Amino acid sequence: MTRKNHQNQATSWTSGGSFERRSQTRNVQLNTLQIDVLHWTGRAALEIIGQSALGYSFDTLEEGAEPHAFGVAANEFSSATDDLLFLREYCLPTLIKIGSPRFRRFFVDHLPWGKLRRLRDIVDTMDRVTTQIFEEKKKELVRANGASKKQERRAKDLMSILMEANMDAAEDDRLPDHEVLTQFIRGHRMKNLSTFAFAGTDTTSNILSRALDLLSRNPEIQDKLRAEVIQARGDFKDTDTPYGELMSLPFMDAVCRETLRLHPPITFVTRVATEDCIVPLSSPLEGVDGRSMASITVPINTKIFVSIFDINRDPTLWGSDSSEWKPERWLSPLPQALQDAHVPGVYSHLSVNLAVEAFPLLILPSMTFLGGARACIGFKFSELEMSK
Repeated sequence: MTRKNHQNQATSWTSGGSFERRSQTRNVQLNTLQIDVLHWTGRAALEIIGQSALGYSFDTLEEGAEPHAFGVAANEFSSATDDLLFLREYCLPTLIKIGSPRFRRFFVDHLPWGKLRRLRDIVDTMDRVTTQIFEEKKKELVRANGASKKQERRAKDLMSILMEANMDAAEDDRLPDHEVLTQFIRGHRMKNLSTFAFAGTDTTSNILSRALDLLSRNPEIQDKLRAEVIQARGDFKDTDTPYGELMSLPFMDAVCRETLRLHPPITFVTRVATEDCIVPLSSPLEGVDGRSMASITVPINTKIFVSIFDINRDPTLWGSDSSEWKPERWLSPLPQALQDAHVPGVYSHLSVNLAVEAFPLLILPSMTFLGGARACIGFKFSELEMSK
């Protein structure tokens, strides 16, 4: 995605952020002593991802507004999947290979299991809404393509940009709908669009709430950040901070990085070895038989748990204060041990300090957004959303 795309999306988020600010300003003016931050950041994050990625408004962000069906489903999705953790981890890989999709759906519909039916209804709601969004967007673009000139189209959301580019392509180069969505979300079916929208909502709202909590517990850092923001706004007091100004706030950047390092929204991931391999260890371990081991043999099909949480807090990499929230650590060279470890992550092929300097608003070298071919494709989107 180009810098211009990010600038356009930052502009498209203005209405979501403005509505939320106005709602919370009214609460303050009415002397409301308590504000449910997670509730409001969740609603705002859903609206931002809706407008910038899908070109769709989920929420007016007004006090007392009726919640959108997708928002309700997204809020319940995590707890519903946690209730079926054993089934998801150990049974689902086998069950999805049995029969046709129609057969499996018939089986789920008739199985008298309340928790499974709850998850079914949540997924159905998310699938129905996102399918409707895609179909409506497609019709709008077809109408615009036939009635207007190309230069009159002003879509800024990711889905419209991708769909427009596909429509403008030569017929031989044009992709079918499911492949367009594959490029957009790395999925294989239209229903995966709901996963993209959910992933961009739940994680961001959680980390935003965590950042606000940490700032409230560290008033000196809060004051320093507020001073930087006030200075940056300058002549923009009555409008939103421009993209360029937002991207040049070093302490804001440090606060975002440190919060995501210490409190990653996803604390661990699982991977399965596709072949027999030997994994070298950074330092020898003593086995149960007393022998020193410098590597571990991992057989094919072994499930591996990767703890993002522990890697991001490893004192041998980050220092003795690795469990403390210190945004200022990102404003000076990071420990040499961290550079030598070559922790996988976004842009991990660069030296740590070079990458931090060259690519503002990137989480380096923590594993919050993973790395390699399966790294989070929305890492920069998430950081920009947090700052905005």
